[in-house]
Amino acid sequence: MKLTSILKIICMGMALCTLTACGNTENTQAVQDTPSASTGVYVPNQTGKPMSEDIKDELETKHKQEAASIKTIQEEPKGSHKGQRILIAYFTWGGRSGEVAHMIHDKIGGDIYEIKRDPDYSRDYSTVLKESVKEVDDNARPQLAGERPGFSQYDVIVLGYPCWWFTAPMIIPSFLEGQNLEGKLIVPYMCSYSSPFEVTLPALAAAAPGARIFKGLTLDKDTDYGVIDSWLVQAGLL
Repeated sequence: MKLTSILKIICMGMALCTLTACGNTENTQAVQDTPSASTGVYVPNQTGKPMSEDIKDELETKHKQEAASIKTIQEEPKGSHKGQRILIAYFTWGGRSGEVAHMIHDKIGGDIYEIKRDPDYSRDYSTVLKESVKEVDDNARPQLAGERPGFSQYDVIVLGYPCWWFTAPMIIPSFLEGQNLEGKLIVPYMCSYSSPFEVTLPALAAAAPGARIFKGLTLDKDTDYGVIDSWLVQAGLL
């Protein structure tokens, strides 16, 4: 295999940060039409260039700068949310964010909900790269499979997802937008090959105005799952 071909495969593998770092799916969503920047909906790729690995540094820098101006909660009183109404919602493609969601559920209880797209994303890696990049370039809002849980019945939403194309997967805005999340605590974790949680924070905050967002947990390729307990303690959930 030529060196250029090998490098291309490596770049594709890192571009989704990585799909397998936090995915798994069973039935996910069709791409609906695309709110544009003029609608006021957050646009993750404002470079004017098609999404690709080539603009990774540019986009990650921009998203980190945006994240720096977003207030997040650093610590909640110990045990303050134990016994409250908790929803653990996750989107996954390769399996990891789902694994973590069930691990958290075992620790804190609550209801668990898998965010799915209708129709499901392809299980073929090359195809899902194309599907997901088109969603970002179009600023699409994929259609959710099934009914959303009623957010009004929950005090805390633990939200897990992978990093796709240096932002949150577009299914996350689909899940959150248009819901009354005023005053609710969102406790997010993000699975990634190398990108930090902060690159997904602007999309998350824009999709959940009025919510109280706890500091996100990054689970990259080197993260020891032992950090989850201390993060839950800081969030007042353990």
